[in-house]
Amino acid sequence: MSFRSRLRFFFALIVVLPISAMAAVVFPLTEASEDGKVDAGLAVALQVASSLYAEGRAAAKDDLQRIARDEGLQTALRGGDRVAAASQIRRLAGADASAVSILLLDPSGGEVAFGGSRRGIAPAALNVTRSDGRRMGVLAVSVTDARRLSRSASRRTGLDVAVLRSGKPVAGTRQPAPRRSGEYRAAGRTYRARFTAVGKTPGAAEEIVAVSDVTAAGVANRDRRLVFGAILLGLLLAALASSIAVSRALHLQIDAFLEAARRLAGGRFDRPVATKGNDEFAQLGREFNSMSGQLEAKIIEVQRKHVELGETIRRVGEAFATGLDSQSVFRLVIETAVDACQADCGRGLALDNRVLEAVEAGKSHTFDDAIERAERVAVEVGPQTASDLLEVQSDDAAPAQQREPILGDHDGVHTLSMPLRARLGERTDAAYIAVISIARESHPFSREEAELLAYLGGQAVVSIENADLHETVRRQAVTDELTGLSSVREMHSALDRELGRGRRHDTPVGFVLLDIDNFKRLNDTYGHQQGDEVLRAVSRVLREHSRDIDEPARYGGEELALVLPQTDLDGAQRVAERIRSGIEAIRLILPDEAGELRVTASLGAASVPGSASAKDLIAAADVALYRAKRAGKNRVERAEESALVV
Repeated sequence: MSFRSRLRFFFALIVVLPISAMAAVVFPLTEASEDGKVDAGLAVALQVASSLYAEGRAAAKDDLQRIARDEGLQTALRGGDRVAAASQIRRLAGADASAVSILLLDPSGGEVAFGGSRRGIAPAALNVTRSDGRRMGVLAVSVTDARRLSRSASRRTGLDVAVLRSGKPVAGTRQPAPRRSGEYRAAGRTYRARFTAVGKTPGAAEEIVAVSDVTAAGVANRDRRLVFGAILLGLLLAALASSIAVSRALHLQIDAFLEAARRLAGGRFDRPVATKGNDEFAQLGREFNSMSGQLEAKIIEVQRKHVELGETIRRVGEAFATGLDSQSVFRLVIETAVDACQADCGRGLALDNRVLEAVEAGKSHTFDDAIERAERVAVEVGPQTASDLLEVQSDDAAPAQQREPILGDHDGVHTLSMPLRARLGERTDAAYIAVISIARESHPFSREEAELLAYLGGQAVVSIENADLHETVRRQAVTDELTGLSSVREMHSALDRELGRGRRHDTPVGFVLLDIDNFKRLNDTYGHQQGDEVLRAVSRVLREHSRDIDEPARYGGEELALVLPQTDLDGAQRVAERIRSGIEAIRLILPDEAGELRVTASLGAASVPGSASAKDLIAAADVALYRAKRAGKNRVERAEESALVV
């Protein structure tokens, strides 16, 4: 490369990097600023609508008390007369100008009577009882009309506001309302929406959504980026033109010196430039000779750093790709630490094999003694095995420096080690999970390398904790918390999966649906805690009579279900009978030793070919369960053959 080309290269580098950095900063900032304005407007709209909602709920309390004191309604409620109560509620809804809606629900949440408009929101509610003290249900009164609230909030904020009940629009200034927060397109325009839950009302949950038209903002952002881009491009072109002009001027000044250097060198590029005297050209020659050696070293260093940078980028990409795999992250940290710190080897010692497994990088066995001593120093104990390291239980036994990398020198082998502590599972305190160590013979590790190891260790802990949290959330998402059985969603997934397998292999799929007999009366008599114990006991029986390939699940309330792969109708009936017998054998001791509680259940068994749908199978089992209930309970009924024809 000629001197002139090299000069142009450096000028271009000096110009391009700052302008590129400016572009990388300016473009995101302008877009983030506009997004922030939109989000702030949506937040204000939600706050205004929420305030109106809260005011409406507060105002509804007075009307609720007044309506509840109505003699006609009180008489109907005390007598438990639903027909009379419904008539009184319709009368009151028509007579009370301030009440938008009046709703009476039974104890199970079912609607008994309703008066007024279905747009009534933000209700106030109270429990109502009969004259014998038994709970009749809930009386809810609303004085807030969803349409008026939506329009009022929209007028005040200039944004579209909608009200949703149980995920369905009640009223709004824009239809249809979006289903989730974020940007969406409708009618060729772009909108951004934000939701907020304003309360769980009797029988339903209510939400408010604010919507902003961001089409114009997007166009403005695009235009602004074009303007900034044009300005930066102009600056770049001007700077490049200036650098070319300057390099040409300098080249003309040193042309004479270069010609003399070529003649003196005799055409040999490996010889230094001969210099005489102390003038500027001689100084330039001496500096050139010095610079040539330095430049070669710098180029090698830049190339090495470039290779390391490429490797680091690759590792970071792998880390993102395996961010939820604790073992991969653990291995990646050790390998990256060895490469980045130019160590001869590294090792990750797992203190809890349930979380991690030991990993090695390089020829760690050559430095076994030094690394083992470094690992012990890292936690300031003197064991010989990983299990002994677990004796360090608490912060009191662990000095503060254990959280930082420890520099060591063991018989001429330089080490750098650090313990990893993480909060996993349901623990609230950090526990030791591993020790990471690297070693080399050439020279001691620097403080900068210790800081790099600390950074890598910290990132490893964050990734491991995130992976543990992800697994916990995944497990909770498919498991019913009370019974420990699969959730109804997981049951449907398993049923669809097995029906798909049945279609491929032409095998039947069985399904058992059970309902605990007299469960509501049990809850009313002994309380919900005893009812929960019954559900857990029945769930244990269901698991005990299930194979590994079966899917026991809580279908809803006191109903449980069992998916039976590769099981025909006779097999499903036999499994159901074993479950029924197991439930019948349950004996639960009542509180205060007031006796024992016996439990029975009614079951419906069905089986269909793999070509059938999940809906067909569940419906057949449900019909059989209904027959079992009508036939006296505590029995198993199988689906009718006609009900199983696809």
